[in-house]
Amino acid sequence: MKGSRKLLLLFLCTVLLSLGAQAFAAPYHFVFVCHGGEENTFWATVYSGMRDAAKLYGVDAVMYRPKTEGDLSWQLATLQAAIAQKPDGIITTIPHPTMFNDVINKAVAMGIPVICSNTDAPDGPKANARMAYIGQDLEVAGYNLAVAMGKYFPKGKNHVLIGVEGPGLVWAESRAHGIIRHLTEIGATYEKLDITLQADVEQSRMAAYLKAHPETTAVLDVGGLGGTAVTQVMKDMGKKPGEIPVGSFDLLPALLQNIKEGYVQITVDQQPYLQGYIPIMQLYLMKKYGFSAWDVNTGNALVDKNGVDQVVQLSRDRIR
Repeated sequence: MKGSRKLLLLFLCTVLLSLGAQAFAAPYHFVFVCHGGEENTFWATVYSGMRDAAKLYGVDAVMYRPKTEGDLSWQLATLQAAIAQKPDGIITTIPHPTMFNDVINKAVAMGIPVICSNTDAPDGPKANARMAYIGQDLEVAGYNLAVAMGKYFPKGKNHVLIGVEGPGLVWAESRAHGIIRHLTEIGATYEKLDITLQADVEQSRMAAYLKAHPETTAVLDVGGLGGTAVTQVMKDMGKKPGEIPVGSFDLLPALLQNIKEGYVQITVDQQPYLQGYIPIMQLYLMKKYGFSAWDVNTGNALVDKNGVDQVVQLSRDRIR
């Protein structure tokens, strides 16, 4: 009899624990797949936004990042694997103009909502079935950076080096196109240079270019790593802060220090925290209340020496 009571008690405890686990289990599971490498601090801020939103809305969210920056084959394979698990929603970057269209269309056809974050296909919703884009208007951001940098250009004819860290990738080419649009309007000459995503290569290629082209009056980088790389080049060449003005993107810690030192004049903050936070919020509202998705332009914040102190700590806290 005692043995039967023990078995019954064990059974009841198991049932109660099971019911309790179900009661407190997250109602939705969302997956974020991106092209940003595991060591990229920018993506740590995107992750922070995703994590905070998931906590607030009581959902489960996981982010997958490649070991190698920009490994698009890995990203595509990971997206395919995520779809097979049938999550409640997917967030992904679209760093290539066509590579991800089919897999995104497949997910949406299966009833899995897909939100694009950070980087969109050039044709936007015409390219694939993604439901919204949360991120910077890349071409406009490049244009705005070039316009803002104009006050630092010397009078007369200007020749601008455009550092392109990801040739052929949507984010890099779109920003470069915006930069070129304004440089053409003001009659400046320019040259795009493939500087890769490797810091040592970026430094060597920029150093070689600046030595071969002493007529260069400014450097505009379409990423953030190039802004820090060219700062080191200028220090090695004995250039004074601001002698060749530099414009860049994002709030990498080293880049913010370069702004304080005067080697970088302006950087464009695309506010990555929002690129992680808003997609989770949208997917939650879509699943729970049937809301539609909507585009959000997260990135028009220009940061210069006057505003850099305000964002330094926020950058360390993975909010800006």
